[in-house]
Amino acid sequence: MTPSRMIRRFITEYLWILKGQMYALRSQWFWYVVFLSFSPLTYVFFLWIYGGAQDATTRLYIVTGAVANGAVSSAMLSLGQSIGRLRDQNALEYYASLPILKVSFILALASRGVILSLPSSAIILVVGTLGLGLPTIPQPALLVLAYLIGAYSLAGLGSVIGFYTRDSETVGLVTQIVGPLIVLFAPVYVPLKQLPGPLQATAQFLPTTYVASCLRHAVSGSIGPEYWYSLTIVLVWSLGGLALSLLGAGWRGSQE
Repeated sequence: MTPSRMIRRFITEYLWILKGQMYALRSQWFWYVVFLSFSPLTYVFFLWIYGGAQDATTRLYIVTGAVANGAVSSAMLSLGQSIGRLRDQNALEYYASLPILKVSFILALASRGVILSLPSSAIILVVGTLGLGLPTIPQPALLVLAYLIGAYSLAGLGSVIGFYTRDSETVGLVTQIVGPLIVLFAPVYVPLKQLPGPLQATAQFLPTTYVASCLRHAVSGSIGPEYWYSLTIVLVWSLGGLALSLLGAGWRGSQE
């Protein structure tokens, strides 16, 4: 098969699988948006009311941290749990019976999580811009680029958890543990220097550190080497998650 035909095949399979995934959400999308928006907006409210948000830098961290938190909830947590359910229901055997590329299937699942995260992230940005007085975003294209790559990196982490964990119950426990850790133990809501020394070291290995950094620079308009460095690290996380998912995506239900 020629490269051009392989690319066309991948695009066709990807779009059809993604359409099926989104069609299954047609009656529940509203509650997904409410659920995925509730936790990040709660953090915004709590940090604003009780933590103080008098200066622009603090408000910037609060809003972009909430956006990153929303991506964790939708792209990472929900995707991992969805893969766990597919495994428990032996639905992976159905996909295995189809003449599709494994990469098409995994990217379609990841895109589902990313798409689900977009409404909640938009809500958080609107609340932050209007409610907390953040300036109008000067680099919207770079913000969208940072968000999409960042969301796919977190979706990759979720798919790794989903494919390498043996059942949906365990996946749910693991994602519920990992989610808060990669948000609260990273410079997402607060600057790196405010974290304890050990956490400053471990934060260098968390994807949310670089996702939040990209978002802050894009929202503030301070596009420079640090933005592109963080974006590169996030891209590496995305590709690494995809590669590990391809290796660990078993098609035969629960693995003993």
